[in-house]
Amino acid sequence: MSLTFRKVEGLGNDFLLIDRTALPWDALEAEVAALQPLAPALCNRRTGVGGDGLLIVGSGPDGTDGSMLVINHDGSRPEMCGNGLRCVAQHLAELRGRTTLVVQTDAGPKTCEVTGEGREVEVGVDMGPGEDLGTRTVAGGRAYQAVSMGNPHAIAFVEEDPQTVCRTEGPAAETDAVFPDRTNVEFALMAKDGMTLWVWERGCGITQACGTGACAAAPNSSACGRHEPGQPLAVDLPGGRLWITVPQDKTAGVHMRGPARVAFDGSVDTAG
Repeated sequence: MSLTFRKVEGLGNDFLLIDRTALPWDALEAEVAALQPLAPALCNRRTGVGGDGLLIVGSGPDGTDGSMLVINHDGSRPEMCGNGLRCVAQHLAELRGRTTLVVQTDAGPKTCEVTGEGREVEVGVDMGPGEDLGTRTVAGGRAYQAVSMGNPHAIAFVEEDPQTVCRTEGPAAETDAVFPDRTNVEFALMAKDGMTLWVWERGCGITQACGTGACAAAPNSSACGRHEPGQPLAVDLPGGRLWITVPQDKTAGVHMRGPARVAFDGSVDTAG
């Protein structure tokens, strides 16, 4: 069977986007279930197309312009993906012919604003407010601030090189018993001009960027007095920079702005 896809990326966080907008909204769950077993082979960077996961773009419920369902490269299903959402917004903007869109996700509807035209754009997203889940200490002794952005995050502000800490401590923290559903793990280093962030992503390992991770870490930076609420914060990830604005009103949504790009369109044989 041939599977048509669009290879997309946001700051190097790359995906196979699969358009299923022709399917009824209530048929998408079955489509995702059918694609989950294929994800490891499709996302393999040596023997497959390569990617951090799959983005299934479908029709949405009334009041939305479409939907996004995500499959990680290991076949697991996360609730949300910020970089993927920007790529989906670019695709839907091209498809629907408008730049303001509401995209249904497993973490609820998200409003997206697309700037620019064509295959490389910038997208701003109201990600909603984060939920503070308290401090949790893992077996190795490091304390993390647990936050939900619709998906789980654990943030640690470090003084050492965040890349090194991410590689050495991220895998164990993801699966520590204090995170029974596993978690994304963020290591943040603050500077006067912004934040450097490395992320060990649940089900993926280290990725070039994590939009929800940046949105989870930025409010903690403001709460600790490291950054002024209401001002855009430059968050530098291995794949590039996101701008995150933490609202002064804690009940309002965190705003993310960053790029989305179509790399190429293609098809792949999925026959076993």
